[in-house]
Amino acid sequence: MSLKLVLRAGVALCTVGLFTSASFAAVAPDVQIQVGVMGNTQTLSPAAVANGSPDQFDLDGNMMMPGMWNLTWDMTVDTDPFVNGVFGLTNVSGMTQTFILNVTLPIAPPVTPSSLIGGSVGGSVTDVNGGGGTVANAGAAPLFDGLIDGVSALPIITAPFSFSAPFPGGTANIPATNVGLPGPTIPGPAALSTIGINHTFTLTPGDTVSLTSFFQVVIPEPASLGLLACGSVLIGLRRRR
Repeated sequence: MSLKLVLRAGVALCTVGLFTSASFAAVAPDVQIQVGVMGNTQTLSPAAVANGSPDQFDLDGNMMMPGMWNLTWDMTVDTDPFVNGVFGLTNVSGMTQTFILNVTLPIAPPVTPSSLIGGSVGGSVTDVNGGGGTVANAGAAPLFDGLIDGVSALPIITAPFSFSAPFPGGTANIPATNVGLPGPTIPGPAALSTIGINHTFTLTPGDTVSLTSFFQVVIPEPASLGLLACGSVLIGLRRRR
């Protein structure tokens, strides 16, 4: 058999191996959204639908708490693992409220003994009722906090912060802030069971905040390891020529 045919056979075997190992997650994760005002939150379990990529699921929906808040969400999550979401929350109460918006994602496999992490957040605040729209910090809590096993791991846009619409009916940007990206590059702890994102902020009555948030924990990808192994095989074949 010629060397060219041997190389082609090696590539074919490696390709088959990669496709075989890249299994699609069969069980949708129990993603949890905790939303509400401080001391009075609701826990939602929206349906996660496989989107055709290994370990990835899409979630979108909305919920209204009459007299309190309206929430919309559009997320993609990966159990191997990241959370990427766009959220819109409107304060429909008659007063400035402190809101909590938390997403928790079960992960598999665990990331041990340590990790690399990165995240980003940005968005806008819109004055809906003409009375002035402001999103600001609630005490010492950051606007965004990447969570690992429920514990703070990556705060972004730390207190104090305040973003206000420049005129009635206007919109102010919440500047996009990236930490540890591209990468991720920031050393983090092991992640055993969950990752998540917590948003905490105050919002003026009648107004809307929109947030685009991303948090990722790096783990080795089986397909990448397989590609490295295939590369080693092909290099060995070439050296025998």
